[in-house]
Parts: sequence; structure tokens; C-alpha cells
Amino acid sequence: MSRPLPVIPEPDRTPAIITHLSPLAGLLLPTLGNVLGPLVAWLAFRDRSGALDEQGKEALNFQLSFWLYGLVVGVLAFVLFSAGLIGGAVGAAGTPDLGALAFLGTFGAFFLFFLPVMAVLGLVPFVFMIVAVVRVSAGQPYRYPLSIRFLR
Repeated sequence: MSRPLPVIPEPDRTPAIITHLSPLAGLLLPTLGNVLGPLVAWLAFRDRSGALDEQGKEALNFQLSFWLYGLVVGVLAFVLFSAGLIGGAVGAAGTPDLGALAFLGTFGAFFLFFLPVMAVLGLVPFVFMIVAVVRVSAGQPYRYPLSIRFLR
């Protein structure tokens, strides 16, 4: 026998939608707005009901997770790009052809790997946010994938 799916009550749907749309604050305040938006929404709505508390934690956990993923990829890109440039400069001092190859490889890795990964890290949260808004507007709670559960 299956359990009935939990339902978000009608009065809680609009605040839940606002909570899931709050990462759009990142458009006004880049880098931190996508985390501050859900944090403020969760703090404002968490006392109204358990459903709003749960949806606020979901949105905040997801945004924190993707902020952390972006930070890791950004630091990795910076370190590897810098290492490639330094290696290219050292290689150019010894053998100019080897140095040019190192510079070319560094820029190739940056444009062919790191930029697409950063684009995906920017697009995926937006897609999941839209899916969450559609689900919540239908009264179904949404659980984001790829989230680290910082708040339980």
C-alpha cells in the first residue's frame, strides 16, 4: 500500500513559490543574492507552517550546494589555469615551442572545459528552480536533487 503524497495547503503555496523564486535575487546581487534570497524567505516564512519551513530549507540547501560547487570549480579553474600559465612561461624560457604549446593547452582547457562547466553550474539551478515552482504551485512539495543537506 502506498502512502498518500503530502500536499502543500493552498494558503502556503504563494509563500512557497516566493521562496523557490527568491534565488533570482542573484540577478540584483551577484554571487551572494542567490543564497541570501532563500535565506531571507526561509527566515520570513518558516514559522508559518511546517511545509514552508521544509521548502525553505530545500531551496536554501540547494543554493548553498551549487554555490559551493561553483566555488570548487572556480578555485580549481584558477589553480590549473595559473599553473598552465606559469608552466608555459617556464617552458618558453627554455624551449619557445614547448612554451607556446603549454599556453595553447591552458587556454584550450579553459574555453573547452571550464567555461562550459561554469555555464552548466549557472543554468542547472535555474531549471530546477522552475521545476520547483511548477510543483509547488500544484501543491506538491519539491525536493531538489544534487543538494547537500546543510539544514535538516
